[in-house]
Amino acid sequence: MHRCCKSLNEVNILAEQKNTQPPITNPALVEAMNEMKKERSQKSEVAFVNTLKTARFFVPANISKVQQAAANDDGTVELKEQPQIRFLLFNNQEGKKYFPLFTDIDEYRKWDKHTEAQMAAITFRDLCQILQKNPNPDAAGAVVNPFGQNIMIPTETLFRVNNTEALAPGTKIQLGSLKEEPTELLDAMRAYLSGKPEVRKVFLRVMKREDKERPNFLLVVDADVPNDGVATKALYDGLAESAKPHLRGMELAIVPANNKLGEAAVQDAEPFYEA
Repeated sequence: MHRCCKSLNEVNILAEQKNTQPPITNPALVEAMNEMKKERSQKSEVAFVNTLKTARFFVPANISKVQQAAANDDGTVELKEQPQIRFLLFNNQEGKKYFPLFTDIDEYRKWDKHTEAQMAAITFRDLCQILQKNPNPDAAGAVVNPFGQNIMIPTETLFRVNNTEALAPGTKIQLGSLKEEPTELLDAMRAYLSGKPEVRKVFLRVMKREDKERPNFLLVVDADVPNDGVATKALYDGLAESAKPHLRGMELAIVPANNKLGEAAVQDAEPFYEA
């Protein structure tokens, strides 16, 4: 059992005596995991991703209260108690460490160390946010129900799932080129990319999904970044920030050049940026 993460107060602490939150059960996620264990397919993976992103979990933690200085409106400062939360890691048989995520109280109680820890409630998005703010090099990712379905999710995959929207199987997508070159948008992204030697090429396309009314910009990035998810997110976040003032109301999606959508999008297309 290992402690991890800095002191945080962004998660919802569950008190056993008084719990005003809805009970944590996640039947849809449990069903999706069971189906994926039976048959690994695009349909089962999409169902798993979509339910994972909206789930709340029990997580083991050591929770204490510390006093922190807080400024009042009148300029005075007073000490207030804030929760300090340190999450616990789970070691698998190979010795790798994961953040354990339990879908319900029964799964949580399967862990023989559960009585040594307190419980906190955390969403999937909470976890990704915490890992982005406080990367833990000891953790290989997260594991859902380690004594049940035992679904292990590497850190890179956690970030990718959090930042993308899974397409339902059979969703039709149209890819196209821009009728007019958005000069300001391209110049802003080129300026950002000029300081990124790890980026080889970037393509800008237009994507129209049948399940959405409006098209959006699609950036396809060919880059050599560490396989940890953190560097990829930082690169994509920087690109998104540089583009944001020039999107004119359109959404922006960013994908790597080596996934299926990226490979399809760059066929017969010319990059707007090339190192």
